[in-house]
Amino acid sequence: LVTEDVTVVEGEVATISCRVKNSDDSVIQLLNPNRQTIYFKDFRPLKDSRFQLVNFSNSELRVSLTNVSISDEGRYFCQLYTDPPQEIYTTMTVLVPPRNLMIDIQKDIATEGEEIELNCTAMASRPATTIRWFKGNKELPGKSEVEQWSDMFTVTSQLLLTVGREDDGVPVICLVDHPAVKDLQTQRYLEVMCEY
Repeated sequence: LVTEDVTVVEGEVATISCRVKNSDDSVIQLLNPNRQTIYFKDFRPLKDSRFQLVNFSNSELRVSLTNVSISDEGRYFCQLYTDPPQEIYTTMTVLVPPRNLMIDIQKDIATEGEEIELNCTAMASRPATTIRWFKGNKELPGKSEVEQWSDMFTVTSQLLLTVGREDDGVPVICLVDHPAVKDLQTQRYLEVMCEY
């Protein structure tokens, strides 16, 4: 028996494949993490219509699962009714992109030479998000805190920035590194008042 682990973004489609190297027409079956039978050959005893048969033959049972949720995560078992029976498992990992990304700036207008605090929060992702800060195109070090709530993570990163007059109108960008999203970022423009 051969299978691969599956990583899928919440709400998308996962495909689980159980393949047999040298088939002797033995029955292939797929079980969920609670060891309930999802498919026995091409028949689905499980009353969850999100599971659909993609391919069934002597050498493969391939099943898709639509609208994946976190509760679908875990080990799925491929079984082959040989003598003795064979079993292997595949692990499904569900990724959740951060819900929203917000920059909170301590004050809207800063005075040159002043240190201001910016916080960027990425809500409810899985795994925890990595937050990176940029001023214009220069990366700056922030300090992140991770809060876990059930199986989701909220990350807040703090950036302390001493502003100069050259920073007026420059964007500060909070960018997310996460396997479930590409190019998620938000920005705020600095407003710096000069003291004459």
